[in-house]
Amino acid sequence: MKRIGFGIWSRLVVGSALISGVHAAVIHVIPGTNSVVIQQVVYTIGGSDVVQSTESSGVDVVSDTEVSVKSILVNNGGLVNLQYINTFGASVLNVNPGLASISGIGVFDNGVSTPSNGGLAAFATAVAATTTNSDLRDFTYYDFLSPGPPALGVPDYDLVYVRAMQPDDYVLVSERFGNTYFEVTPLDASGTPIAGANVLRFGGNGGAGYTVYDWNTGYAAAGNQPSQAQAFTVASVSKFFEGTSVTPGAVYGFRIDNDGEADTKILIVSDNPFGDNPLNPQLVPEPGAGLGLILGGMAMALRRRRERRAC
Repeated sequence: MKRIGFGIWSRLVVGSALISGVHAAVIHVIPGTNSVVIQQVVYTIGGSDVVQSTESSGVDVVSDTEVSVKSILVNNGGLVNLQYINTFGASVLNVNPGLASISGIGVFDNGVSTPSNGGLAAFATAVAATTTNSDLRDFTYYDFLSPGPPALGVPDYDLVYVRAMQPDDYVLVSERFGNTYFEVTPLDASGTPIAGANVLRFGGNGGAGYTVYDWNTGYAAAGNQPSQAQAFTVASVSKFFEGTSVTPGAVYGFRIDNDGEADTKILIVSDNPFGDNPLNPQLVPEPGAGLGLILGGMAMALRRRRERRAC
C-alpha cells in the first residue's frame, strides 16, 4: 500500500544496529531492467500442479487457501528452472521497535493476521516464516498505517538465513498489486551490510498496478485486499555485486527498508539445492550444541514439511 500521508513520526532505534553501511549504488529492479524474464510459473494447489505460461491480466482466483510456488522458469542468458527454495530456516533480527506502535503492519497467513503492534516477537517469527515457505497467501502487509508511517530511510528489520545464498542464486519477490517499492541491502556473515555492494530497490519508484513487477499471478487473498493479486519479480543475487569492486560471495541475509510500504514475500530460489551453501554463524550454534537448534527466535515454519524442492 502506497503512503497517503506521512504526518510526524520518528522511529526508535536500538544503538546503531539498523544504520546501513556505505553502498555502491541503489539499483532499481523493474521489468526489463535488472530483473530476469519469467517464462513460466508452476504452482501446487490442493495437491495438484497448475502451470501458468502467461501472466494474468487481473485477478483470477480469490481465496485464502494455499497457493504454493513449485518452480519458476526464467531466461537469464538461457533458460534456468528455479525449482529449489531455501527452506533451511530464517530469522528476523533488529526489528525497529517503533513498529510496535503502528497499526496496519503485519503478516497475513491464509486468513490469519499477526500485527506488529500485537507483539514484535510474534511478528518477527511470522515474517521469518513467510520466507521459508512458498505460499503466496503468506506475506507481509503495510496498510493504512496509524498514527503514521515509520521515518523514511530507517530500516524495518534484518532478514537472515540459516543457509546463505550464492551469487548464482536468485531472489524472488512477490508484491501485492505489483505497484510499490522497498529496498534490500545484502548482509555478510556478521550481519553487517556488505561494504561497497549495491542495494536492490524492487519496484523502482512505484507505479500503477502490476507495472513495476514482471508477472501478475492472478491470485489474490480473500481476507486481504481481494482486488489485488500477487505479482512477481526475479533478480540474480549477483546484482548486489555488479559494477562494484566487491568480490562476489555469499550473502547471509538482507536489511529491509520498506519506505514504499510494499506488501511483500521474499524467497531465495535456485536451480541447485541449498544444502551445501554456507551456514550462518549468527544462527547456528557451535559444534556440539546441536546444529538443529537455531538461535535468535528462529521460525522453522513447522506447519509445513521441510522440503528441498518447493512444492
